[in-house]
Amino acid sequence: MDIDLAVLMLTATVVIIPLFISYRQHLGLEKDILWSTLRGSVQLLLMGYLITWIFAIETGWLLAALLLLIITIASRTASKRGKWLKKPFAIAFISIFLGEAVSLSVWQIFDVVPFQARYILPMSGMIIGNVMVITGLSFERLFREFQQTKDQVMGKLALGATIRQASQDLIETTVKAALIPSIDSFKTIGVVHLPGMMTGMIIAGTSPIIAVKYQIVILLSLMASSVTSALTVSFLSYRRLFKASLF
Repeated sequence: MDIDLAVLMLTATVVIIPLFISYRQHLGLEKDILWSTLRGSVQLLLMGYLITWIFAIETGWLLAALLLLIITIASRTASKRGKWLKKPFAIAFISIFLGEAVSLSVWQIFDVVPFQARYILPMSGMIIGNVMVITGLSFERLFREFQQTKDQVMGKLALGATIRQASQDLIETTVKAALIPSIDSFKTIGVVHLPGMMTGMIIAGTSPIIAVKYQIVILLSLMASSVTSALTVSFLSYRRLFKASLF
């Protein structure tokens, strides 16, 4: 069943609700809501038209190049949360790259899916998108936690602790906080909500059991990549918190 373009445009009126709330409560989010909604919709529509050509990619190096492009775009977005760093993009790129590499390596080692665009891109898109959010949250939380516990951290240094020892609690708190959305989502999956990948496969006619198996692979990959990315951001960033410009 297709959705008429006019009907699709009419459903966009639901965005009026958050816009109205933001305006009435003086949240200042109207511009961000409109821009992100419009940008996301246009990107999805363009991808819908390009997907046939993209899924036809069978050349390994071309698929790898496309994955690197996606990671680069995600890194630019995530790095905006790390403006307190001089070069947040490099750390964001390493974080997201490693998160994707962990999942992709497991898929290939255990022959979960072939290295073809029609399989790799949708699954990698879910991993990279999630890791992008985790990376951004880690940047922001690490800085906020340091600002709130700066006196305690400096006290540990004064007592002879190394920078690594003084930052241990800071790193632990950052990683735990960054993973809260993922952990809470995983706890209720299948009960409160049905994941998009599984639902899409079932609607397309795939056996529910097969769809569930693929969804479990994605869930395990998401958890592994999330932890990898949060730890990467924390370990590559915490020393930079001690620069004089932050005090």
